Amino acid sequence: MKLKIQTRLKYLNPIAQLYLQAKQTTKVFLGGRAGGKSYTNGLSSGQKINDMPRSRGILLSTTYTQILTNTLSPIKSAWHDALDYREDIHYVIGRRPPDGFALPFQSPDNYQNVISLWNGTIIILGSMDRPQLLRGGNNDWCITDEALLINKPMFDEVVLYSIRGSHPSLKGKPGHLATEFTSSMPRGSVGKWLFEYELKAKQMPEHYFYIECSSYHNRKVIGEEVLSKWKREEGHTVSYQIEVLNKRIVRYGDTFYPSLSAKHWYTDSYNYNFIDHLGFEISTAVKDSRWDKDCDPNLPLNLSHDWGAFNCITIDQEDKKQNEVRFLKVMWVKHPEILDDLADKFCAYYKHHKNKVVYQWGDKSGNAKVGNAKLTNFEQFAAILVKNGWRVIRMKIGDVEHLARHTFINKLHREEDPSLPKIRHNANNCKDLQIALECARMKEDKKDKTDEGKPNINQQHATHLTDAYDYRLFHGYYRKNQGRMYTSPVSFGK
Repeated sequence: MKLKIQTRLKYLNPIAQLYLQAKQTTKVFLGGRAGGKSYTNGLSSGQKINDMPRSRGILLSTTYTQILTNTLSPIKSAWHDALDYREDIHYVIGRRPPDGFALPFQSPDNYQNVISLWNGTIIILGSMDRPQLLRGGNNDWCITDEALLINKPMFDEVVLYSIRGSHPSLKGKPGHLATEFTSSMPRGSVGKWLFEYELKAKQMPEHYFYIECSSYHNRKVIGEEVLSKWKREEGHTVSYQIEVLNKRIVRYGDTFYPSLSAKHWYTDSYNYNFIDHLGFEISTAVKDSRWDKDCDPNLPLNLSHDWGAFNCITIDQEDKKQNEVRFLKVMWVKHPEILDDLADKFCAYYKHHKNKVVYQWGDKSGNAKVGNAKLTNFEQFAAILVKNGWRVIRMKIGDVEHLARHTFINKLHREEDPSLPKIRHNANNCKDLQIALECARMKEDKKDKTDEGKPNINQQHATHLTDAYDYRLFHGYYRKNQGRMYTSPVSFGK
């Protein structure tokens, strides 16, 4: 029987086309928001599926949750739209392949995190926060999504050396031994290792390929209306320059936190003992603190405020055994939401937290009363928490001179004084804090706060969150640094 060839015309932006056509073994694609990176990963993996039946590939991301909630969906869309692959017909996810599917040259021990395709190709869903899912086996190719957050030394140790081929018959096939990275633009020190491949592509173009694109390169898909709206509302923000225009910003002038580096951020933060029972329906689940491996439900929480039209908090825990402070999450509200809404968000997210004790930090403006309110900002926020079963303990508050904050917090970040704790941040839950900290600048001997209140600036990326961060660290540890401790006289709730 003669097979009928069906031709499909699908648009793909020119940068993605160049990336897919490149024959180099190692490729890097840095793209702006909605630039087609994940869709392109779907097409790239489709090429390998067709060219290397029975091969063994890896689809990698920083966390397993990222794969299930963000990465996998556009890849499946690319398979469906461009290649006409149908789930449960051409492939199955997370279960043993059905009868009639060919088998790979090297079968996995279990199929919990595996996509199995009809022609015997398998794709391991891997992440850097679950390296045990990647160990063992010889792999033929690897595609990494959101590569800027990948721990490169761990990638080299766990993944790179596993890309050595699963069967001699695949040697020389297109895409064999490929290592591909797609990512948004690195910010500051985070992900800057990706730029090394630009130099390698110039020095050894036969082996390395490197390309960048902005969101505008994918305008036919995104639409001019959306791009115009982004420019109107966000055009002067640092986030817009990075996320949409894909501009490379390595240094933000005289930074307020110059000692902050990649080591201060971690992505291994998901509690898979809880998440795994959600299965592949995870994208519809409501997230709460039970998802967070770094949040100890038996320890109290520290909560630090910055007040005003933009209300925000940082949330952290102190691990005295490890001499470490972990910033777990940030939350914020802006008009028309008010302080009460922020307190409700906190209570909803930490509803299942067992130790319902909060230490409350901030500056003296929290003692102000808004309008005809009977309670201060501190008291108003605490009252909602108390109503939800929390005990709120007021800690040291007060303004801190900018240069003193700058000097002391950078001493913390340098980690040269063993009497002071190490500071770490959850990169998954504190993305807004990360941008705010890395964008905070010095203006003479003060923090530059000119972005606060500007309508064209995302206020979660201005200096509000950094002020809450400063109050917590300075008031919490400066006296310890001076050999004196502080005990709060104020407590709310049972």
